[in-house]
Amino acid sequence: MTELSAELKQQLRDIKLIVLDVDGVLTDGAIILTGKDSDTKQFHVQDGFGVTLARQAGIRFGILTGRTSDAVRRRVEELKIDYYECGHFYKQDALQDMIKGAGLNQEQVLYMGDEVLDLVCKPHVGVFVAPANATTRVRQDADWITSRKGGDAAVREMIDTLLDAQDLLKSTEDIFIEGGQ
Repeated sequence: MTELSAELKQQLRDIKLIVLDVDGVLTDGAIILTGKDSDTKQFHVQDGFGVTLARQAGIRFGILTGRTSDAVRRRVEELKIDYYECGHFYKQDALQDMIKGAGLNQEQVLYMGDEVLDLVCKPHVGVFVAPANATTRVRQDADWITSRKGGDAAVREMIDTLLDAQDLLKSTEDIFIEGGQ
């Protein structure tokens, strides 16, 4: 489990909405173009189950990406993501709309991004997280950097750490363990 400062742990206790960038966060950042108007993305199954765990614990999710992708739309549907905004090069307005739509304040929102364009979201959230593969500027400005890279379960690491800070990780995992008996 990632070691966090007491102050950051306290901030994580208030998080009710996690907003994720896609390329470089939920994926390794590679974009494979396969033909007319389509692309291929690879997602890590542990990130997906992490979203399921957090949703079970009452955390809502948003996806906010600059690109438009059928592959991402499908993943959003599979994971039952609450808020999905695509095609936003500058993301702050869409982020603020998500927060308002969720009826939350910025201290209750965590954003995870890897690129300089994601930094426009930092002033609008309580916690800004970067995966290990984020650009230098993003890592310098992040509140927390995961040890894992985007597309390699960095989202799961963040979710497990957040749920642990909220004292919900074990009890939420136990729901799924006991459900199999």
